[in-house]
Amino acid sequence: MSKVRITLACGAYDRTIPLQDGTVSPPGIDINFLPMRPSSMFRRQARHAEFDVSELSFSTYCMLKARGDSRMIAIPVFPSRKFRHGFVFVNTAAVSGPSDLIGKRIGVHEYQNTASTWIRGILHDDHGVRKEEVSWYLGGLNAPKPEGDRIPMGFGENMDVHRLGDDEYLSEMLEAGEIQAVISPEVPASFRPDSPVRRLFPDFLEVEREYYRRTRIFPIMHTVVIRTDLYESHRWMARTLFEAFEAAKEVGRERLRYTGALYSSLPWLDHHVEEMDRLTEGQDLFAYGLEPNRHVLETFLGYSRDQGLIDRPLVLEELFAPEVL
Repeated sequence: MSKVRITLACGAYDRTIPLQDGTVSPPGIDINFLPMRPSSMFRRQARHAEFDVSELSFSTYCMLKARGDSRMIAIPVFPSRKFRHGFVFVNTAAVSGPSDLIGKRIGVHEYQNTASTWIRGILHDDHGVRKEEVSWYLGGLNAPKPEGDRIPMGFGENMDVHRLGDDEYLSEMLEAGEIQAVISPEVPASFRPDSPVRRLFPDFLEVEREYYRRTRIFPIMHTVVIRTDLYESHRWMARTLFEAFEAAKEVGRERLRYTGALYSSLPWLDHHVEEMDRLTEGQDLFAYGLEPNRHVLETFLGYSRDQGLIDRPLVLEELFAPEVL
């Protein structure tokens, strides 16, 4: 039987590299693996459904589904997860703690991205910072941002939203005090020893550990989607790809835990793995599937609805192919 050839756009992570190097080869599928960074990949997939299978921002995917966009269907594979307390940066002349953000000007690269959605929800739940009590400034982080949103979106009447000019960008404005905080998936260039820019949570590692102990949430950032026309022609593919991603994750896990040589250029990698095991009590932080992640996904959908990113309730089961539920 001839194989179905697909193009897979995805980040090259320890948990996906086995699909790239051929260690894991799903039966019946020939994968052309395109290693890509999120920004371009998400924009191209969200706008044009360009790739047969693609990693995609979970926030963007939920927004598309809430609008009735049926070009893609997800499988409950979550290749990117990350704690986000360490990615809120403030000008210390104006902000010394989370409650100081109320009434301030906060910059975001894209209001709709998953990282920003998570930290806005956490700031609201844990620190009482409501989105309506902040002025939002949208633009590039370390350089002006020429392109628009990856998908169009509007804002509620009570939201104070500003888009930066063609020669403005967030990092410079934060250092100058023109905005007082930045929420970003990446570190701003103005985060330097000689700058007033610091993390909102200087002890973010302990803050994130406490957050996990209390909530058992390791925030999901991305999922994996299949173009619906391809899925409808080969319904078996959803289960096969899910199992392939699961197998790749296990291979990556074994490579990460091999102590004879360092898998990555982190001198204390073994210590980090041991510390993670103590924190999680041996649970898989990167678990795939719907049920192990239901509380994480439902929390995120609640944040998306509260923040105006989706305008109707979404049921988790409608987001994923039934073959992998």
